[in-house]
Amino acid sequence: MGIDRVGIFAAATALAVGLSACSAPGATSGNPDQFVVIDTEEIGDFSPLLGQGKNGESKIFESLFRVAEGVDDRVPDTVPVLAAGPPEPVHGDLSRWKVRTRQGVTFSDGTTFGPEDVVATYNSLIDPVFAAPIAADYDFLRKAEQTGPDTVEFQLNGAYSDFGHRLFLAIAPSEAFARPGPADQAELNKHPIGTGPYELTESRPDQVTLTARDDYWGERASVRTFVIRRTDDDNARAAQLRDGADGTVLPPELADAAAKDGYRVVPGVANDWRAITMPSGNPVAGDPAVRKALNYAVDRHAMVDHVMGGHGAPMSTLVNQVYGETYDPTQDFGFDQNEAARVLDAAGWRPGRDGIRERDGRKATFEIAYYPTEVLRRDLTMAVVSDAKKVGIDITPVAVDKTTVTPEYLAKTPFMVGGGGQPYTVDSQLYTKLHSRYAAPGVGSKWDNTSDYVNPEVDRLLDAARVETDPKRRTQLYRDVQAEYHRDPAMLALATTNHVYVLRDNGWHVTPTALEPHSHGVAWGPWYGLARWRR
Repeated sequence: MGIDRVGIFAAATALAVGLSACSAPGATSGNPDQFVVIDTEEIGDFSPLLGQGKNGESKIFESLFRVAEGVDDRVPDTVPVLAAGPPEPVHGDLSRWKVRTRQGVTFSDGTTFGPEDVVATYNSLIDPVFAAPIAADYDFLRKAEQTGPDTVEFQLNGAYSDFGHRLFLAIAPSEAFARPGPADQAELNKHPIGTGPYELTESRPDQVTLTARDDYWGERASVRTFVIRRTDDDNARAAQLRDGADGTVLPPELADAAAKDGYRVVPGVANDWRAITMPSGNPVAGDPAVRKALNYAVDRHAMVDHVMGGHGAPMSTLVNQVYGETYDPTQDFGFDQNEAARVLDAAGWRPGRDGIRERDGRKATFEIAYYPTEVLRRDLTMAVVSDAKKVGIDITPVAVDKTTVTPEYLAKTPFMVGGGGQPYTVDSQLYTKLHSRYAAPGVGSKWDNTSDYVNPEVDRLLDAARVETDPKRRTQLYRDVQAEYHRDPAMLALATTNHVYVLRDNGWHVTPTALEPHSHGVAWGPWYGLARWRR
């Protein structure tokens, strides 16, 4: 490319250490072109291989495509960003796809973006040397290679007709991957260089600052400074709004209170689900009859109405209305405590003198762990405890710190989890959560198949659907997955929750929200299109 990008990359990362553009904590700067937000997500890890911008939401990096804004009742179409057009199968073979890359794009270090950067990012992601925790999400990818001056070809492990909705990975310069090693130790992770509209100008444990690039290849952002602070405590974030922050994400009841203080409330529809894991390593929760009975015993509609304030929808098979004809509502679990009791009776779980069921001298009792800083997880856990007690299952809720939740802990202890990390295909919604491949120790992340669920028929159907080229047959395969899941559920899925954002109404015309994944930090909501805000 006629330029020493390795040297520039090193110089730019060194320079980033000395840059600073911070505002005093607890107060806005008075700068009308600055926006200060409080995030729930961890800050400080900026590598795409660690999940930064894995759905195209990063402000520093960009991806080949992003999901369209303003569409939340179905899986949205994709919008080219670093791609120059839609992905195309090579010679009609759905196991090989090509993408043309956009020209005239530059990274924040001044170097030129090209197909070699796409190739390096994707290949590094699936290379075990880089130890990328999100690599399991791309287990369908064999390799990427440059096949022309502006063309990348992706070679997959088999036909994959939904591939066009899997190209949201943030792209970094190829030089960032020149030294193989764990992604969390790479220079890129602390000093990111991307093609996005913002660059990192400050990073410290409690705050990061992004500054709009004057040399951005697209239209320059009007919000010049984006300050992100972080706390995972819902009540603490609400309090920080009163101390001068401009926006955050909150549970519905706290958002309603913020609205009374003059903040604008912006709901974002999400395919972000909450569920209780039922690990096979737990002698009660892992029993198939207990799993199935609890799915009938809980009142999901009441949870949505009363716990979530209507900001969500019941879900019981991990497939819902956004997937169109693929969704089979007849396989949803209804609220039927009589059926729950019948299932338990048939499996030998009989009520004891105290009303708690027993079998072979073992009480139907176990713990459910949850994060106490998240109001919704806490309240949904309490609702499950109450409903379960009515059918003779005694559950003890346990508040735990995040450091407690190791793979070993999850293997035995039911846990209130969130899911929907990449919900833009049915495959990415289901495969790593239900396939027995991810029940094996050390395969995928600790959040994959957290119940250690093994069902050969579900495996067969998921594998067949992944490679099926006929849309109607693929739809039927996924409907068959739902039927088999209904017969033998893996966990206790409860509901999808919408994300509720609040922001200071200070004159910005914000962009529409997109259908959101599990991630509910300030990369999403009204800030998903931050670079396109205008006054």
